Amino acid sequence: MTGSVLVTGATGFLGSYTVTAFQDAGREVVGTSFGGTVERSLVALDLRSAGQVDGVVAHLRPSVVVHLAAIANPGEAQADPARAYDVNVLGQLRLIQAMSRHTPEARLVAMSSAEIYGRIETGELVDEEAPLRPASVYAATKAAADLQALQYHLSDGLNVVRLRLFGSVGPGRSVEYFPGRQVHAVAAILDGRAEPVVPTYSLAGARDYVDVRDVAQAIVAAADRGRSGAVYNVATGHAWPLRQLVERLIAIGGVAAEIKEERKLPAGRHGAIVAGDATRLREDTGWRPRITMDDSLRDALTQARQATTTGTDA
Repeated sequence: MTGSVLVTGATGFLGSYTVTAFQDAGREVVGTSFGGTVERSLVALDLRSAGQVDGVVAHLRPSVVVHLAAIANPGEAQADPARAYDVNVLGQLRLIQAMSRHTPEARLVAMSSAEIYGRIETGELVDEEAPLRPASVYAATKAAADLQALQYHLSDGLNVVRLRLFGSVGPGRSVEYFPGRQVHAVAAILDGRAEPVVPTYSLAGARDYVDVRDVAQAIVAAADRGRSGAVYNVATGHAWPLRQLVERLIAIGGVAAEIKEERKLPAGRHGAIVAGDATRLREDTGWRPRITMDDSLRDALTQARQATTTGTDA
C-alpha cells in the first residue's frame, strides 16, 4: 500500500512508535495530537469536533488512517463515561464519516483492546471469535468502536482492519499504566532517589504483553497486508503473572528491592489471566513479536533513567 499515512494520537506511547515504524518503511506520515502545536508533521485534532475532524481529513486525504487517539486510561474513562464515549465511539464515527466524504478508498486501522473480552480466568488462549464481555466503561467504549468499524465495513464497504491489543510494554510507558509505575520506581532506586521499595497496585492475575515496538510493526503489517474487514489479536500467546513480571524487572535492575503491593485494583481494571492467540495476524501478514520481555524491561529501565537525567517527560 502506498500514499500518506495519518496517525491520530501520534504523540502517545504507541503513536510515537507507530509514526517511526511507518517512516522507517518509507511512508509519508502526518500525526495528530489533541491540543498540540500545529507543525508540518503534527496537526492539532480534537475528535469531539466534527468540523475539525472533517477539515483535517479533507486537507490531508490520506491513503491510510491509523486511529490510536482515545481516552485510554480505564480510570479516566470510569470517572467521566460521557467524555469516554464521546471520544472513543463518536470520535471514531466522525473520523469514519469524514473518510467516506473525502477519501472513501482509504484504509482505516482501528485500534481496540483485549479488555473487550472481559474477565477471562481459564488461562486459555483467546482468539478473535471469543464473545465480547466488556466489564468497564473503557472496555465498553472500545467494544462499541470495534463493532462500529465492522458495521461500516459491512454496510458501506469501509476498508478497515481492526486490531485488539492485549497489552503493551517498553520504553516510555507512562507511570499511569502497568508496568510503567514499577519501571520508574526501580529507576529511582538505581539513581539513589528512592528507598528500595517498589509500590504497586494489586498484582493479581496475569496478562499478555507485547513490546510497543512490535505493536507498531503489527500496525504497519495490518495496514499493508491485513484483509479488509478482518479483526486481529496483537499478542504473544503468553500471559505473564504480574508479580513475576515485577520480580523480573527488579532482577534486571540488579537491586534488592521490596515489592509493596496494595490489594486494591486501579479504577476500571480487573485481575484476570489473559493471553491472546495471534495466529490470524501471523498467517495473514507474517507478523510475529520479536522483542523479549527481558529486553523490553531493560530498554524501558534505561529510558526511564535517561529521561530523569535529561529532564524530559517519560
